[in-house]
Amino acid sequence: MKKLLERKHLVLLTLLALVVIVEPMLADWSERSLIFSAVVGALVNLGVLLVIFNQRWERWLAVFLYLPVGLSNIAHELFSDWAQTAAIVYHCFALVFLGFAVVVVLKRIFRQEAIRTDTVVGGFCGYLLAALAWGNAYGLIYLFSPGSFRVADAVTTRVGEWHLQRFYFGYFSVTTLTSLGYADITPTGTLVLWLSWIEVLFGQIYVAVVVAQLVGLRLVQSLKRA
Repeated sequence: MKKLLERKHLVLLTLLALVVIVEPMLADWSERSLIFSAVVGALVNLGVLLVIFNQRWERWLAVFLYLPVGLSNIAHELFSDWAQTAAIVYHCFALVFLGFAVVVVLKRIFRQEAIRTDTVVGGFCGYLLAALAWGNAYGLIYLFSPGSFRVADAVTTRVGEWHLQRFYFGYFSVTTLTSLGYADITPTGTLVLWLSWIEVLFGQIYVAVVVAQLVGLRLVQSLKRA
């Protein structure tokens, strides 16, 4: 358990990588397999993220925020009549939950007195979690106003599928956060445009501030050794 806690951010990064790889594959799975994967994914995510949240109040808040995420994901697979409502609940709580996780990761980084490999990995995890949080915000807007995005013909039908939709808006969020800005998904609505440039600014500030903090910790360690 101690070794797991020392490498908790590496575990989280591995999980995030698996989610990115597996998510687009789920679209072709059977209904029973989708339900099973939703249940297992909810339990794994909750277990790993509870390791990230150290303080008791953080864990209780994480459980409170994540339960609607996991349950709405399962409900989306089980009850087609409630699919739209379940998707809205999913994106709303996932947005808040991931945002809270980013805050906790950043708080831990800025309270570190010594830099370790897991600290650097934690900074990268926070960056990816922020991208996923914004991806849920875009997905939520798309549910209410699909015309807020101009989608290329090659991916129009794929964006309409639940699992691929989450994947594509996560992909769009990463390209926005890193200022790449590919043209296969383009924001056209006022709200989406506003969120996009806020995300670009956040991405630049995040990298600058976190890197500065890590470099500062490294310099302090070097001076102490000297």
